[in-house]
Amino acid sequence: MKRILLLCLIFAVSGFKAQININIGSSNVGTAPVSSFFSYSYVQQIYPKQEINANAAGNITGFTFYIDPSSTVVESSNWTVYLGHTSKSAFASGTDWIPAAQLTQVFEGTVTKSNNKVQVNFTTPFAYNNTDNLVIAAKENAPNIDINNFDEAFHVYTHLPYSTLYYKGDRAVVDPASPPGGIRADYKSAVTISGLTAGTTPACPFITYPVNNAQNVSLSPNMTWFPVSGADSYRVSLGTSPGATDVINQQGVSGNNFTPSMALTPNTNYYLKITSVTANVASSGCSELNFKTVPPVPANDACSGAFLASAFPYTYTQNDAISATNNAGNISVCSVPGNTGMNDGTWFKLIGDGNQYTIKVTMPSGSSFDPEVGVYSGSCSNLSCVDTADNAGGGGAETITITTAAGTDYFVNVGAYDDTTDAPEDTFTITITKL
Repeated sequence: MKRILLLCLIFAVSGFKAQININIGSSNVGTAPVSSFFSYSYVQQIYPKQEINANAAGNITGFTFYIDPSSTVVESSNWTVYLGHTSKSAFASGTDWIPAAQLTQVFEGTVTKSNNKVQVNFTTPFAYNNTDNLVIAAKENAPNIDINNFDEAFHVYTHLPYSTLYYKGDRAVVDPASPPGGIRADYKSAVTISGLTAGTTPACPFITYPVNNAQNVSLSPNMTWFPVSGADSYRVSLGTSPGATDVINQQGVSGNNFTPSMALTPNTNYYLKITSVTANVASSGCSELNFKTVPPVPANDACSGAFLASAFPYTYTQNDAISATNNAGNISVCSVPGNTGMNDGTWFKLIGDGNQYTIKVTMPSGSSFDPEVGVYSGSCSNLSCVDTADNAGGGGAETITITTAAGTDYFVNVGAYDDTTDAPEDTFTITITKL
């Protein structure tokens, strides 16, 4: 008899532990797993394998969703729930639904709120392979709505962009085989997954900045990541070669952002790894990402360092303009309608000979940089406006044609158009042609 009781206790404890909590402390509300504010809804959410952090494949037996204490779901309680595997980590558009053929129905019936929770126990367990990401889809079928203080009732937390796709409306129950266009969201349901056992180490964080292979990262970057459910701290490592920690070696961080105490080196590749820590146990197997810092300040950053155009046509591609400083501030010598000046970007110079010159600035394909071009005569300490152009939007070309006076110095500045903010410059090509 004692052995039977002991075995029952062991099974009970094992069953209790076979669950994974994901951000169940969140108090924000959103349209997931269903909408309580519209008659009908259909919601798909993607939970990456990395976030679930199960110790092995296993059968998911149910979910617990968390609801705002002041909210009700009496009129939003007729649910159909589906599960599936997916390689996606985000929805590409409002119609990028995971096909119904790739989903398995695991529940259909009425749910109720109890102790600010909604428990969904599956009729048939779902075999999660612990290889793919998990998609949770839920359809609400009741025609009425719940009137709550916050419109929606269920707790959600911020996560990867477009990790949720939802439709909500009042016309008809949604057919998962042909759902209408929906809305993407950057949040997901706070949830307890029953039937799976959490890994022996906490989940690896999702780093939000910088992204892998990022270029032109600041020398004092504010590194950020999504909080890991259950983590009490994080460790940051940074090196100048793969796996290295020569810059930062597992520095402890209590929050989910970190800025190095010393500026990084310009034009340098760095390798970043962040792990989460629970009860002094760090996550394992976390991948590192690579990023490259901004180039040094360009040599023609100031008027005094202007590059001389002496042979024509003169062409120069400025790849390091992102690091240009604003020197003494915005230039107000020239103005265009709506602007009282322009950013101090990078500088070029030509010596007049009585001929006409066309100055054209173009951006690479796909660029959103919106430059203004100013042409001045005189000296760096005493500039006079010749002409300025800011006719195109982001990525558009700017052109100025001037008539020069023999022996006069002309300075060309290519800077961001904004006359009140020190906006960053970006890659451009300047071409100066003698007519």
